[in-house]
Amino acid sequence: MTANVVSRQVVEILVDYNGFCLQEEDDEQVPIAYPEGRAELGTAFLVSHQSRVDVESAGHTHFSPLTVEVWDGEPPIDSSQVWEEKGEVTLASATGRLAVWVIAGPEEERIELGRAQVTWHLRMYSAGREEVARLAEFEVPEGVERYLAHFWEAE
Repeated sequence: MTANVVSRQVVEILVDYNGFCLQEEDDEQVPIAYPEGRAELGTAFLVSHQSRVDVESAGHTHFSPLTVEVWDGEPPIDSSQVWEEKGEVTLASATGRLAVWVIAGPEEERIELGRAQVTWHLRMYSAGREEVARLAEFEVPEGVERYLAHFWEAE
């Protein structure tokens, strides 16, 4: 059976200090709040915590689009472009909604996964990393580093 996209959402993130996280919207479900426990820069693209996943960016401060797709099964590996990073983790969500956090605090927009009390597989891709690392030294780039996140329910 072929998996299909159930929903698609694009969120613009103001990345700061080379990263951001996706975490359960209900803060009470997240025992270690971002940025506590964040991995040392340059060590991992994705780091999983309870009800939270940290994402390392290649640029210090910049705006990045994050495209989130929820699938009804495991999606095929995305080959729509050349991805510089790819990682997979699992993430539990009590509410079915994720908040995007940066060092400065939570972003306004929420990611809607559609189902509560679910553990999700997350496969995330990133492109434009080399370019954003170069540009972020001189300016606050927009749309250079891009992310694609595929979510589907864990078995």
